[in-house]
Amino acid sequence: MKKAPVYALTFGLASFLVIGCGGDDDPGLVSPSDPNALSQALVIPGAQRVDGQPPSSSGTPDAPAITGSGELSTESGEQTVIEVGYDSPSGYVDCYVQVIGADDYFLISVPNSATTGVIQIPVNVPANVASGVFDFYTCISGENGGVSNPVRTSVDVTYTGTPPGGGGGGGNVTCASDDPSVGQSLSCPNGQLLDFCIDQGNGECWYAVGGNRISCGNCSDQLQLSECVQRAVNMCI
Repeated sequence: MKKAPVYALTFGLASFLVIGCGGDDDPGLVSPSDPNALSQALVIPGAQRVDGQPPSSSGTPDAPAITGSGELSTESGEQTVIEVGYDSPSGYVDCYVQVIGADDYFLISVPNSATTGVIQIPVNVPANVASGVFDFYTCISGENGGVSNPVRTSVDVTYTGTPPGGGGGGGNVTCASDDPSVGQSLSCPNGQLLDFCIDQGNGECWYAVGGNRISCGNCSDQLQLSECVQRAVNMCI
């Protein structure tokens, strides 16, 4: 009889240690670490999806200049907004947004003759996007054809779906709160329960904190698991 994988969780001084192994990624969820899948899932209202790469900066004196790189935090099922300021002698014609690493990009054509201003680009994050971090590449082009410098925006997504059956799940899913051999369930400093769950059938694992599910994907991916642990810590304190 094949022995089920064992997952251990230790909490102390806002740090976790998880050891485990697993199988396939969480079915049905889009991982932010997969730029092509994520790009296909995201929606920018009014944008055209274009195969290939956005244009490079023209680097000419009359090209637009933009600012606004930074960090955004959002939740699955919500909308976030990329905001860039621009200074362009010929206004702007097109705006280009790409999930960095993807094979396509979004083209937003909303010409504006104003030479300075702020562009706000709403991005809808579907409810099936897993927790994780990804980056946007954004640039614009002016009426004169010049292409601006790019800016990079980091987006931290928290998956807000709940595992089947609340804290854990059904079928092959086992949670530490029901079976301590899987790991440990702990009381957070904020009073919520931190539970660690594993689908023994496919190796998917996650944390459940206060009704929120923090997906770790494939538990054999130690780098992804470590990042997942840190997100669980942040929701636990």
